[in-house]
Amino acid sequence: MDIGIVKENGTKNLERRAILLPKEVKKLVEAGHKVFVEKGLGVGIHVDDEQYKEAGARIVATARSVFNKSIAVKLKPPLAQEFKLLKHNVLFSMFHAEQNLSYVKALAGKGAKAIAMELVKNNAGERLIQCSDISGEQGMIAAFYLAEKSPCDCNVLVLGYGDVASGALRVAYGLGAKVKILRKNKYRYIKDVLRNIDIVVNGIQWPKEKRDKKEYLISRDMLGLLNKGAVILDLSVDFPNPIECCRPSPHSKPVYVVDEVKCMSIYGYPRLVPISSSQQYSKQVLPILLKIASMPLSKLPKSIRGAVIDPKNYFF
Repeated sequence: MDIGIVKENGTKNLERRAILLPKEVKKLVEAGHKVFVEKGLGVGIHVDDEQYKEAGARIVATARSVFNKSIAVKLKPPLAQEFKLLKHNVLFSMFHAEQNLSYVKALAGKGAKAIAMELVKNNAGERLIQCSDISGEQGMIAAFYLAEKSPCDCNVLVLGYGDVASGALRVAYGLGAKVKILRKNKYRYIKDVLRNIDIVVNGIQWPKEKRDKKEYLISRDMLGLLNKGAVILDLSVDFPNPIECCRPSPHSKPVYVVDEVKCMSIYGYPRLVPISSSQQYSKQVLPILLKIASMPLSKLPKSIRGAVIDPKNYFF
């Protein structure tokens, strides 16, 4: 199988991660696949083209030369001009079709299908390709910086206790912050627990029905209960959000202020540590990509088959 590995572009040089590293590329080659790597794929994380060549990959100069392979692999969804380079093949990347039906339309226009990395899950419903723990830890580090206090002087409220919240909790506890965890059965006490808080961390996925109704756990009029100079760190980045003032913010301008509260709500916190997150993604992607490259989509294990995005199943 011909596999193209795409360099991430289009985010003003803020995206430096590589979805596959030479160690994993070598294993693809050893499995009998031809791997084509876009020139400069790993330059942002200090991995040069020669290392990919030594792993058995062929270095190609243009995005077209990787997007036109049987399987095109990248981390972020393609840009509009990149979708045009697909042609009756399979894209393996993060996709988020629910929020971006335009991506599905773009696939349809090129006769292509996608396998959404975020939808590849085990039998327990856990994502197999993710950096949630890194998201939590990096967001928490940024929040302490924004709070302009030593962590030991910070009162932190964490909403939720999943993977992404766990990363934030590990850092908060490790640096000596005073931490409260708000679980679902305590939501009714939200006004009481917000008092004297320096950092609110949102690690919960807000149900779609509540998002549709714009129901909030923390409304804007509750922000005054927080300490002066407080920070809201949104790790889930749902929109609408359980916190009324939260909205997605770009990496180029991640912080915005609402009623004197600093808010940060970026997609892709792992981007802040591109070396570590690239290593984690590469290890996770390899075994799944080996399966994708070895059999028809219809024969894939259920965990992967459920992540297939076929435009024929969508109504526009």
